[in-house]
Amino acid sequence: MDATDQARLNWLRLTGAEGIGPATVRRLLRHYGDVGAVLTAADAGPFHDMRNALPAANRDALAAAIRRSRPEGELERLARYGGDLVAFDDARYPPALIAIPDPPPLLRVAGDTGVFRDVSVAIVGTRRCSAVGMRQAGRFAAGLSSAGVCVVSGGARGIDAEAHRATLRANGRTVVVLGSGLGCLYPPEHGALFDQIRAAGGAIVSELHTDQQPRPSQFPRRNRIISGMSSGVLVIEAPRRSGAMLTAKMAVESHGRECWVVPSDADRREARGGLEAIRDGWAACVMDPADVLADLGAVECSPAIDETGAHMEAAPPGPSVKLSDEDAQVAAALRKSGGSEIAALIDLTDMPAAAAMRSMTSLELLGVVSRRGQYVTLTSAGMAMAAAQP
Repeated sequence: MDATDQARLNWLRLTGAEGIGPATVRRLLRHYGDVGAVLTAADAGPFHDMRNALPAANRDALAAAIRRSRPEGELERLARYGGDLVAFDDARYPPALIAIPDPPPLLRVAGDTGVFRDVSVAIVGTRRCSAVGMRQAGRFAAGLSSAGVCVVSGGARGIDAEAHRATLRANGRTVVVLGSGLGCLYPPEHGALFDQIRAAGGAIVSELHTDQQPRPSQFPRRNRIISGMSSGVLVIEAPRRSGAMLTAKMAVESHGRECWVVPSDADRREARGGLEAIRDGWAACVMDPADVLADLGAVECSPAIDETGAHMEAAPPGPSVKLSDEDAQVAAALRKSGGSEIAALIDLTDMPAAAAMRSMTSLELLGVVSRRGQYVTLTSAGMAMAAAQP
């Protein structure tokens, strides 16, 4: 066994010990410095040098639980599902998550851990959403992901699933945080969706052991990870008493993050939670993805949306907005051609088709381009912006 596998087993042995939760793990690590030192102390006896920190009975019970912990099979099970372990002393651990009061000491991750370095927004809502709620989840997820934001959600039916799917349609990256183990995907009918998320550079995350079945008590703990990984939580539709609203409240009160709400019908129970959060002053009302992006510091303007959800020509973006190299390349090609069919525009930019489409969506959200079917042109704001680019 190499040093890496031994380190992983050490983490599994500590976090898998019966009765030892994240707070106790952090307490032991603060005292002993690293996982290996904690295990060495537990094997030697009941944590004698923590006499001033823990009662004798607790010291005995903790050390005995660690000595009984036998996690060897977990590595094999995890590998079977293409997963890896990411502990909070690992450089790959999500930096936003480690800042919350109770970060999970160990994550099981299937997918690309590089996505944890992206700016992230959680999109949450009810499973029993309306058709309007589904459309708004898709619109906001596509808009945010097209601007380079990672969409985080719980993989559940309804709003969660549509947020993930819309992100994939926009060629973005998304993270699913499970309330079960990686080997017990929930809901099971979303297995193909989760595979697509991994293939697109996203990730599936759980703090639970690989074969853990979903249980109601695990989902509130899961929600703290959704909030903790994100710069803020966007509520699409959620009843007053729901996991989505608990996640949003936690983001604001415990994690110091933002909360945004997309307004919906005031007389629908499924929408009351978010509307009351706006009324009570702890959530911001947002109409478009650009409202969220502005709060994140990504853009300084908001494109207008008509009643059908289509983008209308926007006011000129502020001078602080600078296009990415790819976006500027697309804008320059449109300025030179005066307008183009999408297929011809891709040829003009000499960019990969996926990159060109991603840039077109981003520019449309910024009000720089306008699409009519397959035909793309610069708006008046876009003409001025393209001319100003170096």
